[in-house]
Amino acid sequence: MSRSLALSIGSLLRPRSFLGDRRGTILIEMAFAVPILLILTLGCFDTARYILLHQKLDRAASTMADLVSRPTSISATQIDSMFSAASELVLPFTLSTDGHVIVTSMSRVAGDVARIDWQHTGGGSLSATSAIGSTAGAVASLPTGFTVSEGENVIVAEVFFDFEPMFLDKILDPGVITHLAVRKPRRGDLSTLN
Repeated sequence: MSRSLALSIGSLLRPRSFLGDRRGTILIEMAFAVPILLILTLGCFDTARYILLHQKLDRAASTMADLVSRPTSISATQIDSMFSAASELVLPFTLSTDGHVIVTSMSRVAGDVARIDWQHTGGGSLSATSAIGSTAGAVASLPTGFTVSEGENVIVAEVFFDFEPMFLDKILDPGVITHLAVRKPRRGDLSTLN
């Protein structure tokens, strides 16, 4: 071993040279900062995705209820074509594989409670159950604070989506997200499905 190499190794082993040497401090700072920045970045990505999905599902439910409530009469075939509109509204999320849409008509005759007139489902392959109920003629389970007046007919659109976070599965709960919208038919009674 050469004498200059032995001197430089010996000088590094002295405590004073360690205290005064500032080389490599940026690496220690980066070792602390990079994981925190990475978690923040991935968290922002998943949170933004979650918020965007809620906005899109809300818009899809509102649009479906609006589209179904427009005509004077409606058929199952017409509603099936409207399900494609819901699929377009939730893009880039895939409603056909991860979601489902349920459209329900309910009404209340004088002296009775609100009952389901008909229900039509589609738009995706997710298995979902309506919060309103599922059997025609059955008493409708109304959302809290919502009432159907006597002689009134309403259309309820429910959109379901199975959300899976990419990174923050411990913070953002994976599971089915549901959005619901209610509209009164504009041009008459839609208590029968043609």
